[in-house]
Amino acid sequence: MKENLISDAITDINPAYVEQAADYKPTTHRIHPSRIIAGVVAAVILTVSVFAAKEFLTASDVANRWGMTTLAEFFKDGGGEAFNIESQTSGGYIVSILGVATGDDLTGYSDDVDLTKSYIVASIEREDGEPITNYLNITISPLFSGYDPEKVNVLTLGDGDWWFLIEDGIEYCLIETTNIGVFADHTIYIAVYDGNNFPKTYSLNDDGTVSMSEDYSGLQTLFEIPMDESLADPEAAGKLIGRIYGD
Repeated sequence: MKENLISDAITDINPAYVEQAADYKPTTHRIHPSRIIAGVVAAVILTVSVFAAKEFLTASDVANRWGMTTLAEFFKDGGGEAFNIESQTSGGYIVSILGVATGDDLTGYSDDVDLTKSYIVASIEREDGEPITNYLNITISPLFSGYDPEKVNVLTLGDGDWWFLIEDGIEYCLIETTNIGVFADHTIYIAVYDGNNFPKTYSLNDDGTVSMSEDYSGLQTLFEIPMDESLADPEAAGKLIGRIYGD
C-alpha cells in the first residue's frame, strides 16, 4: 500500500482510520473448520486499511488477495458469480454472496486445482454504513434440502479452509469446503450466521426445505444457490452422508 493514499483519502475521514492506515501491517491466519470442532481456532486474516470511500471487491479480487490465481481467473471470466442473488440484511449487517465455484466448474482451468473442493466468496458490511474494523465471529456453511442442518454442514462435510479480510470497512470471506456440486439434485443453500457452533438457528422442515429460526435476533441469512442438476453425483453424496451419520 502506498503511503500517499492516506493524503488522497476523503477529507472528513475519521483520523483514527488515517492513523491505522499509516501503521498498516498485514497479518494472516487461517481457520480450519475441523479445528473449531476441537475447540482450537486458527484463522487466515488479511487486514487492509479502512477509508471513508468504499470500493467493493469482486469474487475474483478476493481470490487474488490470497494468491488463488486459478480461482480468480474463473471468477474473472464470469463463472460462478452470484450477482443475481439479492443481498440480505440481518442483525445490522448486509450480507452478499459474490461467487460460488465447484470442482466441476474449475475443470480445465488448471491441473493443480483440487476438484474435490468448492469455494464460496461472501461480503459483509454494516447496515448503518460505518466501517467494520474488527473481524466478526461468523460461520459460512452450505446446507442442503433433505438433510438436517445440525448434522450436515461445513463443519461435518470435511476439512477445509476459511480466509477473511477487511478492506475499506467491508469484511470478505472465502471458504473452501467439499464439492457441493454432488448435491445438485437437492436445493443448495448457503447460510451465513454469527458464531461458530453448528447451525441450530436453521431447521429442516417436513417438506425437506431448510429455513431460519424466526425468533433468532442475531446475524442470520440463508441464500438459495442455483446449481445445474447435471452436476449431481448421488454416489459421492451418499458416501459423504454415510460418513457423517456413521453408516
